[in-house]
Amino acid sequence: MKIKVCQKIDYIAEGMALLQHLGREEKYYILKEKIDKKYGSPFEEGLEKWKRLNQIEQEAEAVFLEDKEELCYYFGTEEDEDSICAGRLALLWEEFQKERFADIAALKAYLDGIPENEFYKKFGMLLQTYKNIECDDSKMVKTNEPLAVISYLMQMEIKDEEKWKVQNIFIHRAEHQEKVLRLLEKACALLMRFQNEISFLTQGFVQYWEAMLQEENFADYIKDVIGVQIGDNPHGICLYPSVIRANAFIMYSNLEDDGKTYCGQDIYRMGILFGTDFDMRTRRFHQDIGYENYVMQVLKLLSDKSKFEILSYIHNKEAYGSELAKRLNLTTATVSHHMSALLAAALVNVTRRDKRVYYSANKEALAEVLDYCKNVLTDKS
Repeated sequence: MKIKVCQKIDYIAEGMALLQHLGREEKYYILKEKIDKKYGSPFEEGLEKWKRLNQIEQEAEAVFLEDKEELCYYFGTEEDEDSICAGRLALLWEEFQKERFADIAALKAYLDGIPENEFYKKFGMLLQTYKNIECDDSKMVKTNEPLAVISYLMQMEIKDEEKWKVQNIFIHRAEHQEKVLRLLEKACALLMRFQNEISFLTQGFVQYWEAMLQEENFADYIKDVIGVQIGDNPHGICLYPSVIRANAFIMYSNLEDDGKTYCGQDIYRMGILFGTDFDMRTRRFHQDIGYENYVMQVLKLLSDKSKFEILSYIHNKEAYGSELAKRLNLTTATVSHHMSALLAAALVNVTRRDKRVYYSANKEALAEVLDYCKNVLTDKS
């Protein structure tokens, strides 16, 4: 399989990531502390990466000081990084945009050119993953009628002030698009001023992954990292650096609507923090506070009814996405969203056969967490 490692970044996508980083009031020093606790202070050569990231963050905080209120309004969320926030709704922004934009003007032209009925459809589909709120097929937006979108919004289990915010963005789309595009243009301009720092980070990314691919089979590597058996895409795979989301690992299979036919390269976005001192296969320390934090994360996931039901259904058999959606009365978009969280916590294994993705519970990881709880809470092994 042909695999290409790209140094070039998408400044618009990185700008969106920067806005959400600032809106969530995230800090790179806190991220480093979490990684150090969880993995035992792995960074040696990677310390220079933190230095460059901190430079970007500090400058961004100063530049956007007067925009804090708007950043919080559009991008502030307590959910995970992949959740759809108000700012992404305003721009109909998906994690993997099929459209590529050369600049903000091209993005604006694209948004201005979307017909009303297509806008309603796209907005409704994104709304179904807003802040990771789960939905079921009976409430799913299946039409491009604006009243159907509003009706769905009113039934969502979110605070009333959130409903009014989203409704306002939906009704007054041009006004909100203009505001978010202004923030995005500002973010892209800031990142362009850090081209030298970003070039340093992406050059290291290319060197690391090109050397890695000479030594290892990429499919075997991914299976070892997260238990996913990737498909043999005839168009190949492209690895892109993720700068602002520096510890990201995101996969996207470029398939037709039938879910079977490849129509382009598979896309992998890898955080620039990964390197020789912080391999993606780095395992957690099991007896320190880092593992305790991981256990807390897993217990939080298990407390979610839908995630628990998914793991229950696949605990001794495999199932694919649409099968889970039908059995558990969820949308396929909701199943995909839950699976992203379960995959990130290494609670599911993934196998691709005949261009279909099958999920099964990672019983070893689950047993390890439950044993840890048993030992800590009951003093029994």
